[in-house]
Amino acid sequence: MIRFRWEKLLLWVVLTTVVAMAVGQLAAWVGGYLRPVVVFALLVGCLLGGMLVVGIRLLDLAHRSSILVGLVLAGVICTGSEHWGAYRQAKREYERTLADWQAKTQGLVALSHQFAQALQQQLPRPPSSFAEYLASQLERGRPIGPWLLKGNWVWISWVLEAALVLLAAGGVVWPTLRWPYCSSCESWYRTIRQGRLLPADLAQWAELFQIPVFHPESARRFRAQFRLLQCLGQCSAGRLQLVWENPHGQLQRWEVKLDTLQREKLNTIWEEASDQAHSSDSTSASACFPNRSS
Repeated sequence: MIRFRWEKLLLWVVLTTVVAMAVGQLAAWVGGYLRPVVVFALLVGCLLGGMLVVGIRLLDLAHRSSILVGLVLAGVICTGSEHWGAYRQAKREYERTLADWQAKTQGLVALSHQFAQALQQQLPRPPSSFAEYLASQLERGRPIGPWLLKGNWVWISWVLEAALVLLAAGGVVWPTLRWPYCSSCESWYRTIRQGRLLPADLAQWAELFQIPVFHPESARRFRAQFRLLQCLGQCSAGRLQLVWENPHGQLQRWEVKLDTLQREKLNTIWEEASDQAHSSDSTSASACFPNRSS
């Protein structure tokens, strides 16, 4: 049973807020140059989800309700931050346009002040607030690909984009919750050792751990890897994950929570393999540099 922690929830909310605001500002900047329909919102959501996964691992947070709250909050803040960034870009664009106009019409202002005022009225009026900027998009329309959306369709496009961002972020975050978690020390399992296995090694491990593995006739098409996981508090002997490829090219997976005896046998296997590798290295060195008697 994963316990709820107020301090972790508070840190999680702060982290998701900062990350979502940063991703939203980045999306607004990139969207000013390139904004493919649908794909852009999915990419923003994947980026947001990847950064949230890093936060989940750093905080050792596994309480699903807390993660869901932060995920929804991040999606809303990211969308709002993106619109705020677009509003700031629109204001800066107007200021640049006004500066160019003043530079070009500086001589006309000296000749006829009324004519200069008439030209200035032709410039679009900048939005005085964020709310006015959103209202102007509803009135003038929002270009989406080859379409120009107006009125309620603008609201619908905003809601759909926010939903796509949230869906993509959730698709990245939620699978990570299947990673092993230790409720005793409240930490995710980390990889402490990994490597590849030869057919003889896998056969030895299959006999030790009672793994239902098909032994290949040759090692030409054989691939196997192992990974040993351990929580921060070392509350258990760890978890062992094996992945191997059968002769038909299909990946087989197997995972077990080790007990103390199995972990000791596994350490013995690794020590014997290390001793054999050290002995073979010493033998090779002796063959290359034989002792010379005077």
